[in-house]
Amino acid sequence: MEERREDIELILKRRSLHVVLLCGLVFVVSIYLLFIQEKQRMSEEFDNMISDSLKIHTESDANKIGNDIENVKRAVKTAETIFRLSGSDEPREFLENRNAANPVYIVEYITMEEIGGDNGDVFLKLMNGEIVVDSMISDDQDEYFVVVFLPLRENDITTGAFYTRLCWADLLHEGVESEVYQGIQNAIITTEGDVIFNTFVKGGGGNIIDALASYNLTQTEIDRISYIIYSPDMDSAVFLRHGENYFVSSAPIRHNGWSLVSFVRGPDVLLRSANIFQNVLRTSIAAIIITAIAACIIFFQFLFGKRRLEQEKQLNYVHIQRFKAMFNQHSALMLVVDAETREIMDVNPATLNYFGYTRDEMVGHRAQEFNLLPTEIAAEKYRGAGLSGDVIFSAAPYRLKSGKIRLLDAYASAITEGERKLFYFILFDVTDKERYREEMLHEKELLRTTLQSIGDGVVTTDNMGIITGMNNVAEKLTDWDNESAIGRPFDDVFVLQNESTGHTVENPIQKVLETGLIIGLANHTELINRSGLCVPIADSAAPIKDEDGQTFGVVMVFRDVSEEKEHNKQVEFLSYNDFLTGLYNRRYVEEMMIYLDKEKYLPISVIMADVNGLKITNDVFGHKTGDTLLKSVGILLQECCEEKDLIARWGGDEFVVIMPYKSLEDAEKVVQKIKDTHVAIEGSNLSLSLSLGCACMNTTESSIHSALQQAEKYMYQQKLLDGKSYRNAIISTLLATLYEKSNETEEHSKRIETYCHAIGRKLHLSSKEMDELSLLALLHDIGKVSIDPNILKKPGPLTPEEWEEMKRHTQIGYRIAQSTPELSIIADLIIAHHERWDGKGYPRGLKGEEIPLACRIIAVTDAYDAMTNDRAYRAAKSCEDAIYELLQNAGTQFDPEITELFVQILRTECEMNKCTEFESIQEVGRNA
Repeated sequence: MEERREDIELILKRRSLHVVLLCGLVFVVSIYLLFIQEKQRMSEEFDNMISDSLKIHTESDANKIGNDIENVKRAVKTAETIFRLSGSDEPREFLENRNAANPVYIVEYITMEEIGGDNGDVFLKLMNGEIVVDSMISDDQDEYFVVVFLPLRENDITTGAFYTRLCWADLLHEGVESEVYQGIQNAIITTEGDVIFNTFVKGGGGNIIDALASYNLTQTEIDRISYIIYSPDMDSAVFLRHGENYFVSSAPIRHNGWSLVSFVRGPDVLLRSANIFQNVLRTSIAAIIITAIAACIIFFQFLFGKRRLEQEKQLNYVHIQRFKAMFNQHSALMLVVDAETREIMDVNPATLNYFGYTRDEMVGHRAQEFNLLPTEIAAEKYRGAGLSGDVIFSAAPYRLKSGKIRLLDAYASAITEGERKLFYFILFDVTDKERYREEMLHEKELLRTTLQSIGDGVVTTDNMGIITGMNNVAEKLTDWDNESAIGRPFDDVFVLQNESTGHTVENPIQKVLETGLIIGLANHTELINRSGLCVPIADSAAPIKDEDGQTFGVVMVFRDVSEEKEHNKQVEFLSYNDFLTGLYNRRYVEEMMIYLDKEKYLPISVIMADVNGLKITNDVFGHKTGDTLLKSVGILLQECCEEKDLIARWGGDEFVVIMPYKSLEDAEKVVQKIKDTHVAIEGSNLSLSLSLGCACMNTTESSIHSALQQAEKYMYQQKLLDGKSYRNAIISTLLATLYEKSNETEEHSKRIETYCHAIGRKLHLSSKEMDELSLLALLHDIGKVSIDPNILKKPGPLTPEEWEEMKRHTQIGYRIAQSTPELSIIADLIIAHHERWDGKGYPRGLKGEEIPLACRIIAVTDAYDAMTNDRAYRAAKSCEDAIYELLQNAGTQFDPEITELFVQILRTECEMNKCTEFESIQEVGRNA
């Protein structure tokens, strides 16, 4: 029995040992699994911490790069502004001086031709007046730059650009070290994934998605990294590759959609004391496992309950230490308040530093001693506080020890401590925020009052072109009320068109949103309001930008310019038009002469017109009749000229017509048309009489001004022939003296004029040349007024001395004409009218075609008339004898062609009418 009992005890001991070992093994496995789970949790927390830190680091670097680019933009804008103010025409010389004085940002100049069409996107943006931020590579492919271009515009055309550069290598540094990492690698990525610059491969290039694929990443991992780079919702992540963690983060750079992407390997994290931590953790796990096995055996044998108690105590200690570290080391203001008594139970150092009290001066005191809210309001807030951590005090006033009052937001969560309820508070100073809010409200009210007070219409839109507000003037001009207009697209309320063509005007709001520039409406723009009325307006639209220069809306200021346009029209009309006739005035003509004085308008003909007898009309019939006379002239010129011809009142009784693309022959036709038109003067039995002269500018060697002077000269020449002209009195006086002293008669002059005109029509002479013939016919012998009358009327042949005296009359006539401005135009003709075809004439001995055509015509007609009329020294010859005499001297004394032509005219006359009456010859010549 005893042996049996001992065997049973041995078996029980062995079984107990097996049970203990089995329990220990189960316990060890449980502990190991627990530690594995804890390690995984701590690794995740570690990864999250590194990802968050890398995210902050990347955002900071991206902001710094964006700020550096903005500084460069401001430097270029400043250089451009100073250049405009300097008035310099040499941008490179200006920049050389500027860069010497301010070498921080070197600004350079480049023309649009140097940029070239190869840089398509940059070229087009600069031509549209946009500031361009781009990335460029040096010619030797060694340096990579950020380049900022600012367009230089003249008359809305970009002629060149100021630009400056930042080296990417100065903005991104290879292997940057911080307190958290070492060996951070950076890259600048476009929206398409193209690498502009990176620090891990010199210069970079290529596409980042292709580069990731070369690392044998899975498509899922590549998609995830792509999402990090391009999605605004996720900007950092960690993934495992070849046993190592890789941390990736991305942040936008406010320019061209570029992003900054940062990479760091897990082993390069200085907090990779996590590796040490992991080693320690492994060692600790091993130690704990051994200890746990021993403790398990001891626990099952002795102190199973005590072990659990120690574990709970340790866990509580860890939690307490964490809370204390968070509470005491955090910069946020934290305090614990008894929910029932409102007594402050604990405060952190940040709160003490903020309020300026010692711990004893706050702990144990009621929170109401520092919060200045009324007691009943504070109590109501405490009753409404729950577990969610919401704000229970918003912008509540608190008094500091220094006496200052600060506004704080108080976030509270209810916690329990045994049977006691506590409030855990976190406070945030919002004094400055509230002050800014009040200032913004004040500014908003001031802006609203200002907008409603100004006399111009004001409308604002968002960055989608939707109206967000209008002032009272805008409501009145558009006939839309503010409530109906807000929320509508700009085009629905503002229907704009060109008042001349009726074509729709481009939406100025959309143009501002596209260009980011201040835009003004083109002239002649009108608004069709809600009632269908057209209101001429002038306006300007400008972008509304935030501190970062991002456009988030547009403001347009416009005004009704109806009265202004009407006034301007009147002023403009009186500036360039004659108020009496409605024609253009002299000022307009002089300005247009400069504009038309170009080769493309050739030939340009000019007609000068002078009203005969205006002064006597005013004196006899009154100025009203004189005004009517001038108006009739204006109407006559408009009827006889084409619409494209420029017709103007040049002076008191002078008018001018400038006709582009018209030759002298065209002008002659218009002159003849004017002469052939009969216009009666109202209130009298007189008819309108004009003296007309015309000239033509055929080449750029002359000018319209010289053509105008020439036409004026020809006009005065005709005015001399007009019996109604005061200038005709000069000729009448000279001719009366001539007729009195010599055998010359007025009938002789008229006959010669008739003969000359008959020949002139055969030769198709211009009106100017015909007028010269008329003057020459009347005045060719005017020099005889200074010759001895006895010589002029001597019945017999002249002695040589008397003949020499007689020949002086051509030179005397020349001097008389030269001294009389009105006759100077025929002075050269008077002195040459006794020259011979064979060169034996006087006084200069001119020969052949050296003799002016008018003088050759006068020589033939004067000789014929002298032969066919009685003279003091001989009787008249017959027509046949005179013609024979002319033919005998053709080629010696007379121009043979002119002689032959004149003889044909005379023979035709004689054959048709058997007479030599001057009127008949004139009619024959006209029919020819």
